[in-house]
Amino acid sequence: MRKQQFFLTPFLFFAFFLLPENPANAQFYSVKTNLLGWATTNMNVEAGMTLNRKLSLHLPITYNPFVFKNNKRMQNLTVQPGVRYWFLESYVHGFIGVNGIASTYHLSDKKYRYEGDAYGLGLSYGYAKLLSPRWNMELETGWGLVWADYTKYACKECGKKLGQETRWYLIPTKASLSIVYLF
Repeated sequence: MRKQQFFLTPFLFFAFFLLPENPANAQFYSVKTNLLGWATTNMNVEAGMTLNRKLSLHLPITYNPFVFKNNKRMQNLTVQPGVRYWFLESYVHGFIGVNGIASTYHLSDKKYRYEGDAYGLGLSYGYAKLLSPRWNMELETGWGLVWADYTKYACKECGKKLGQETRWYLIPTKASLSIVYLF
């Protein structure tokens, strides 16, 4: 048994350390934040991962817990998992994307307050500009079909319920100018 281990050890050393690596493409990962989102008080982060040279997966998360003057709010917790097809190569040049949308929200304006959930599917187009080997700038815009189920109230602060509504909306679902870190 010891002789087999003796001969096996140099073989394993040779196989793992001296043979060249597989020529398969390495996976790249990214972390980004949408600067336009921050400008609208939506804290956000997105993790991404390439599947191959042309496809990548993305998981953006947006959160806004803030209440502003006169009880105005745009509170939400939103996730938009998606996949992108890159025209040239992952994280370089233009892309089109498909993403799901799931959100819970509490919004108010001058007259009404809305509380509810939304689910949908969106399409986007974007462009990534390589700034350095580790940094990108990215623009993205998109529209989606979203099913919203919400309760409508008469004003921002009082609790008078006006009704429950459920309907489909065609709305902008992506608007981003993002800084991206690649690793």
